[in-house]
Amino acid sequence: MGLINEEMKKVIEEQKLSYVATAARDGRPNVSPKGSIIYIDENTLAFAAVRSEKTLANVHENPFISVAVLDIPNRKGAQFKGRAEKIEEGEIYNRVVQPLKKRLPNLPNPKYVIVVKVDEVHPF
Repeated sequence: MGLINEEMKKVIEEQKLSYVATAARDGRPNVSPKGSIIYIDENTLAFAAVRSEKTLANVHENPFISVAVLDIPNRKGAQFKGRAEKIEEGEIYNRVVQPLKKRLPNLPNPKYVIVVKVDEVHPF
């Protein structure tokens, strides 16, 4: 059984803004807002790396990542922790980039998508 249940999936799919935390090799933290988090499966999330130089550098040095997704009006959400990997093409890349391009047609194609293999979930 996967870690991301149906209620969490719904929150992920409905939210427009989430936050991603990464850390450099030396532990220096970085938090970045993301408007492209999507549910891939019950153990995987993904997002586009748009203007995310520090996030990309941190993922390269230290793959541990945390994603906070909040539904503020309904007081629901979760923190998803796991390992990140960057990809440049393929099915998951397209699943992230195509809807983003529809919403923001003038946005250049993101060079990378970050895939998060979730190994911990902490509901709020």
